[in-house]
Amino acid sequence: MKKIITFCTILLFTLFAEAQENKFAEKRAANAVSLITSNMDISDADVVFLKETLYNKYATNASKIRGKDLTDDEKRQIYRSAFKETRKKLMTVFTKDQVDKITEFEKMSFKK
Repeated sequence: MKKIITFCTILLFTLFAEAQENKFAEKRAANAVSLITSNMDISDADVVFLKETLYNKYATNASKIRGKDLTDDEKRQIYRSAFKETRKKLMTVFTKDQVDKITEFEKMSFKK
């Protein structure tokens, strides 16, 4: 019985921690997509793809960095590799010019 209670407690804590990370990624992706869609003409299907791609990027970066006590160079490497992977994914749907604009607007969304 004690093991079951301990297991349930750990499970709830893990779900709570994961939900916090997902809220960060969700909010950041929503802000970026909002700015991008207000400045570019993108179809609804492409907006969904863009939001999922950016969400995955932010959530993955957060899980790789948070609580790991990494140096700035290590963090920079993680961000750089995520940028490259995201750019490759976006190039499957968008043109190079569109991806460049998306990247520019995404960076602008960080400053808001």
